Amino acid sequence: MSLNNPPSAENSARFLFDTSYCLYLIRTRPRQLLPAFAALNPGDAAVSALTVAVLQARAENSRNPTQNRLALERFLLPLRVVDFDADAAQRLGQVITWWGGQRGGAVGLAQMLAAQALCLDATLVTAEPALYPAIPDLRVNGPDAAALLDLTEPAIAPSPALPDVRPALRRARGTIVAVGSHDMTLDLLGDYLHAQDPNVTLVSAHVGSLGGLLALQRNEAHLAGSHLLDEDTDDYNIGAIRRVLTPYGRHVVLLGFVDRRQGLITAPGNPKNITGIEDLARPDIRYVNRQQGAGTRLLLDHELRKRGLDAARIRGYARQESSHAAVAAAVAGGDADCGMGIQAAAHAQNLDFIPLFSERYDLVIPVEHYASELLAPLLALLRKPTPAFLRSVAALGGYEISRMGQVLAEL
Repeated sequence: MSLNNPPSAENSARFLFDTSYCLYLIRTRPRQLLPAFAALNPGDAAVSALTVAVLQARAENSRNPTQNRLALERFLLPLRVVDFDADAAQRLGQVITWWGGQRGGAVGLAQMLAAQALCLDATLVTAEPALYPAIPDLRVNGPDAAALLDLTEPAIAPSPALPDVRPALRRARGTIVAVGSHDMTLDLLGDYLHAQDPNVTLVSAHVGSLGGLLALQRNEAHLAGSHLLDEDTDDYNIGAIRRVLTPYGRHVVLLGFVDRRQGLITAPGNPKNITGIEDLARPDIRYVNRQQGAGTRLLLDHELRKRGLDAARIRGYARQESSHAAVAAAVAGGDADCGMGIQAAAHAQNLDFIPLFSERYDLVIPVEHYASELLAPLLALLRKPTPAFLRSVAALGGYEISRMGQVLAEL
């Protein structure tokens, strides 16, 4: 069943930014996307009037409504705002029919934005790809990698060694695509690689650890950052790789990157006197969560089960952000009292941090990419990191690098 009828010229766009992606851009201002946005023509990037309404409501309900209204107006200036019109409503009926048969549940904003993207013949750009199933004819991009490549990279012929490589990777001349869990050291790694060789660029999409492994399963990335704890073995990533990749014939190298401190990020001075996981169930605490599939979210759920705590008692458990930086931004902006994240994210925004866990953050690399010329500079830097790179990692706070560049497993 196809849901795509050709749109008119005036009712089309290249990209439709969904609500989660707009919030991601507003909060993190990712500098790696600036060249891509500069290449956009007027009307290429659109935002739904539905999203605008949600953003306006959030601004009005924030601690600084006047300031946030002005910030929202500036953000919307270069974007085309499209109404949810009769054509979109008609398409929504088709989306509901398909979605309901596949996923179930009530109609929500995600379905409406999917319908609008189909009407516009636009790629839907989101910070939460897991929101959208594989709807016929709907193109969905994560927050960084695919959108950036679509805008800036020319098409090249597929590698004869990888006849099944996906289009995003075929276009990635000199570009390493990382999809998975967010970590600030990954951003640093990209900066140092590009400084060493301007022809090498590392772009990343923050879709959570599980989303990263699924991207590798579909051959949509060169590597994935992952910190998935196996509750049965207390080991990281190996169990998930065996469940998600091995049955599909995907052979990978598990490479050590960093060990990092996870805990609760709070406002300066910790005004609510939060001390641990149990405090999240207090009625006066507003929490901000990570998206489903994120390793941090899975860690929280594991700890809640260990303590016999019901997630339904946590105010804000259903509120999801796609990165540690976005969680810290929500706390810094007064939209939440705390959120689970890494120490480096708290340090970057001068917030307090309550350390609770130490975890491994590894890189999962398919063997064909591990042996490729493209990843050789990245692997060389990890095996023999420069003093400047190590100083930059240490300055972030909360990292330990004894496993960096070590092959932990081949699966």
